[in-house]
Amino acid sequence: MIHPLATTTIPVGNHITVHLGPIGLNLDDIISTIVAGGILIGVGLYLRVKVTAGVPGKLQLAFETIVEWVGNEVGSTMGEAGRPIVPLAVTLFFFILLANWLELIPTGHNPQYLPAPTGDINFVAAMAVFVILLVHATWLRRQGLRRYVRHYFQPYGFLFPINLIEEIVKPVTLALRLFGNIFAGGILLVLIADLFPAKFIIPIPLVSAVWKWFDGVFVGPVQAFIFTLLTILYFQSAIAGEH
Repeated sequence: MIHPLATTTIPVGNHITVHLGPIGLNLDDIISTIVAGGILIGVGLYLRVKVTAGVPGKLQLAFETIVEWVGNEVGSTMGEAGRPIVPLAVTLFFFILLANWLELIPTGHNPQYLPAPTGDINFVAAMAVFVILLVHATWLRRQGLRRYVRHYFQPYGFLFPINLIEEIVKPVTLALRLFGNIFAGGILLVLIADLFPAKFIIPIPLVSAVWKWFDGVFVGPVQAFIFTLLTILYFQSAIAGEH
């Protein structure tokens, strides 16, 4: 006998799509990405105008706190040589955070018009590949071609296949870690609505809204933090070298 839960359809991942020939584009995720980037640029320009050396406002204080944290992480692992990484890491953190929080804006459902683009594997894969390509480019620029190639054979030459596989899967694991957690939030929302045992006692929209806010407010920053921290660690090897 098949359990009724096994036949439940989970309509997660519905998108507003357009097609350019054989290529399908998730228009809602593209719009969300542009909105998140626009907000980040707008806030950055606003802070540039309003920044003060005196008593900072709440927004400036939050920004300075993140910059200080990233600066400390980079300084402790790479020293002064890693300072150029700070702007990239800070931008990634705030961009991912804003992208995760977009889903908190009530704009409709199935599909939602401003979904968290981090719940789309295409978005997180592109971002992960971008970061890893920058890491390898930094390796080549800082260490040179000879040392770059040599690090694949460290500490022993026979470990070359393992080291190569490790480098290949880095963007995969970096992307799936972020995607999986955000995508799982969407699945849980549907499961709550369909399977929650107290749905006749507690209004389902209320339960879903509470979980959605919890997922966005708490899980979103954690995932942005993890992605940023891993980015810093990947750049550490590129800047510090084989050791």
